[in-house]
Amino acid sequence: MQNKVINYLKSLGLFKIFVILFILGLIYGASSLYLKYAYFSKFMNQTRVTSVKAKPVTIDVAQYTYRALSVIESDNSVDITSKVNGIIDETFFEESSYVEKGQILYTIISSDKVGSTKIYAPFSGIIGLSKKKYSENVSKGELLTSLDNYEIMKLPLDLPERLLPYLNQKLSFLATTDSMTTYEYYGQLRFIDTRIDRQTRTIGAYALIDNHSKVLKPGLLMKVDIFLEENNDAILIPEESLLSINEKHYVYIADQDTAKLTEVKIGIKNDSAIEIKSGLSSNDIVIYMGQEKLKDGSKIKILN
Repeated sequence: MQNKVINYLKSLGLFKIFVILFILGLIYGASSLYLKYAYFSKFMNQTRVTSVKAKPVTIDVAQYTYRALSVIESDNSVDITSKVNGIIDETFFEESSYVEKGQILYTIISSDKVGSTKIYAPFSGIIGLSKKKYSENVSKGELLTSLDNYEIMKLPLDLPERLLPYLNQKLSFLATTDSMTTYEYYGQLRFIDTRIDRQTRTIGAYALIDNHSKVLKPGLLMKVDIFLEENNDAILIPEESLLSINEKHYVYIADQDTAKLTEVKIGIKNDSAIEIKSGLSSNDIVIYMGQEKLKDGSKIKILN
């Protein structure tokens, strides 16, 4: 009976019509869904606005510096020791005072020979505390006191070998100390070693600074900023605005309400800013917050 009905429908062409209508319905439904999805996606891309923060580039001096720590020393320092075995007979100085070159510091009654031995200051400077007092026994070579010339101080430095290309020129520096924040000392590196330490991969250097005021003392820890390179009128951007993709550098520029991804070449890196060698102009505005949510051409709203 069923076969008769189907044969009958076939004879009328209704089965073919049904199949065709069913296929057309599927095509229409799929097309409608695709068009709705495409329209929705386009609508979302066109209307989505990302809030960002941006600022104009800065035109300033780009300065590449290296910061090191140094324990300051006097340029001329010596330990005063006894030349004989004996007893301290007399001292001729006040502790922590200035003494002249050739001034008598001690007389020692020698136990090795008749008479006394005199100890002289080998140069002018500040005498330290006396380790021995009147009538105390001393041995030959035993430390009596110290003598330092404070007028010129030495800043010893161990610099990493990566700075070697900069060390063939005169380098300026700024030395400061946390214990005396009002004091700043400028100078130039003058003495650089000829060899690199094989274990530490550093090269020794030191600088001399004027200390006629006698403010600095040996043993004081100082911060030394060495100026390696300097470019005037450089374009600077915040460090956080820079993106690195496949070993290339990019920034987003705010062009009214649109973000534009721009490749740049970087130069000197300061503490919080980076020099841009190419890719930006002096009137560009760069996005430094919220750029991780952006694509080239994204709509943006700049927050104050």
